[in-house]
Amino acid sequence: MESRTPFLIGVATSGYQSEGGYNGPGQPHNNWAACEQSGRVDRTGRAVDFWNRYRSDFDLARGMGLNAFRLSIEWSRVQPSFSNAPGPAPDFDPAAVDAYADRVAACREAGMEPVLTLQHFTHPAWLGVDAWLDDRTPAAFQDFVQFAMARLNERLCNHHGQSPVKWYVTLNEPNMLVLNTYLNRHFPAGPEAGIPVGLRAYNRLLAAHVRAYNTIHDLHESRGWPKPMVSMNTFCSDVYWSENMLLDLLTLKQNGIKPGESADYFCSRAEALSRHFTSIALQRRTDLAAMAGAGLHRLANYFASRAATSEAFQFFFDEVDRSPREVALDYLGLDYYDPFVSHALRSPDFSDLEFKSSSISAHLLDVLACKWWDWHFLPEGMSAFCEYYSRAFPGMGVLIAENGMALRSRFDESGGEPRRDGLTRSNYLEAHLLEVRRMLDSGVPLLGYLHWSLTDNYEWGSFTPRFGLYRVDFQHDLKRMELDHLGDNPSWTYAKLVREFGLNSLKVKVPNLS
Repeated sequence: MESRTPFLIGVATSGYQSEGGYNGPGQPHNNWAACEQSGRVDRTGRAVDFWNRYRSDFDLARGMGLNAFRLSIEWSRVQPSFSNAPGPAPDFDPAAVDAYADRVAACREAGMEPVLTLQHFTHPAWLGVDAWLDDRTPAAFQDFVQFAMARLNERLCNHHGQSPVKWYVTLNEPNMLVLNTYLNRHFPAGPEAGIPVGLRAYNRLLAAHVRAYNTIHDLHESRGWPKPMVSMNTFCSDVYWSENMLLDLLTLKQNGIKPGESADYFCSRAEALSRHFTSIALQRRTDLAAMAGAGLHRLANYFASRAATSEAFQFFFDEVDRSPREVALDYLGLDYYDPFVSHALRSPDFSDLEFKSSSISAHLLDVLACKWWDWHFLPEGMSAFCEYYSRAFPGMGVLIAENGMALRSRFDESGGEPRRDGLTRSNYLEAHLLEVRRMLDSGVPLLGYLHWSLTDNYEWGSFTPRFGLYRVDFQHDLKRMELDHLGDNPSWTYAKLVREFGLNSLKVKVPNLS
């Protein structure tokens, strides 16, 4: 059955990247604490102080005419430890959950629908740096979800007189978490690495999603609350084994595919994705670095297709076998940036390296790897992914859970040159919002569009990548500024486009809601 709901037009944020208050003395510690303290990455510090400035930030978003705001609840704040040492699970902090409930309520009071993320790349330090290689972590995540969502929603209902949360994202970009942790090693990790290790992590991440999905639905059903919409979001990738396969794994049961048939099924689905992108004309890069990147794409397909056997996912299949539900996704959450592996490399550039390399080979790779501000501008690719997935997973709506563009400007405001392609954020918004409007007009089942992000923030070790609709002046009390260092005013542009395209007054069909 289907219902209608307002089209979600808004922004996306995450707790660790924006709240502030992690990994310092007396503060909750997460899996990035040791990296911060060792100097391998920048310290988050206050980040952009969203924890204290949430009301004024909500006002900025609402002032653009937005009706949705994606924020996260940080596991490490709700079940905190205050050192880097792994250990037993500490007690939950009810006051932290109440504080999150108050922020969700304030979001609603500002006129925006909250989209709540339960794990945005980080986990508490007491779980150890390699938590997603541990068989016990899915159960620990389920305990967190049970405690936090029961108390948060009860406070929304009983203290604030509001309805429970409707839109949930269990896991943020598990494919990028695995890639950055166990393949390119940009995220904190232990000594283990490689594709087989990444598959182990996928098993436990997807098992955690299934547990969280069932926990949230059980909670809403037992309390008589309205049906929730629960999913996870993935980083769009033209490598089937990096993204599409995860969605296929979560829908095998409802599609009647047995575990022993999964390897052949994956191969057929990989071929379908490849045919789709071969058949459409997208203006991808064609330089020498892109040709080398195309070789990376072939290598990724070769090795991943041979590693992704039925046996490799036995831990996940056992979890699905225990699940009381056939369904594990209520909608598709897609993050669209630059999804093409052929764009992963660039001509050598030593001028914009952010992190200290652990070896000469790692340094050379960093010189050749594209940075956030190198990501290729290809707005029609967003439509290509949304259209394909809406056909590949019929009956599910699509939420663009993130989409954004980086500029480069350091914490001290130096290095603020334009992008190589000359693109401004206003240019980027105009092109991508036009694609959103075209998809809506052509019948693609879009549920919403959330731009990353409201403000500049902490981008996984560095403040240099600037994604904000509002620029943050890190040298002057984190002031939010309408004009970026190029003189562009993207918040004004976003507001204008939302108004002109009527995106905050639309109602769209929502499969699986009734």
